[in-house]
Amino acid sequence: MHTTPLTGRLAPWLSVMALILFFSCWSPSLAMGDALAATPVKAEADALYNLGVMQGARGNWQGARCSYGAAARIQPDLILARSSQALAAMELGDLPIAEETFRQLIRRYPLFADARAALTALLWRRGLRGEAESHWAASVGLDDRYADAQWLLATRQWPPGPVRDLQQFLSSEQS
Repeated sequence: MHTTPLTGRLAPWLSVMALILFFSCWSPSLAMGDALAATPVKAEADALYNLGVMQGARGNWQGARCSYGAAARIQPDLILARSSQALAAMELGDLPIAEETFRQLIRRYPLFADARAALTALLWRRGLRGEAESHWAASVGLDDRYADAQWLLATRQWPPGPVRDLQQFLSSEQS
């Protein structure tokens, strides 16, 4: 009986898994803070979340949106996956879905700074300055890292569009 070498058949999968393991050093459970990370992240949800991170890093925001959504379906309380899915939707121009998701997250988790900062950027893009200012005050009071564009892009891994919108909002605040 002839067998194919293991590495020949699994090489594509092994490289994907290696990347997922590489990106898993920044776990969504760590980013949520102690108050929101009470529930451990399921392995499947974590892997899909990290696949979304990898897709986003390559500029594939549609793929990232799908991966984040799959992670959130597996583990509905993985709020960073839901917020990331909405950010990807925002990057793709689907503002109504993104806004609805951010508002749902804020209603359910009022201390979740990520959704408040993202909603700030979205509201600014839509020209709703007053409401954007209100959400920003709450967001920055919870976590001031959201004012740092480099942190948003490199660590939190937001898409460039929402980061740009938030930076424009912050620039208008200073003038």
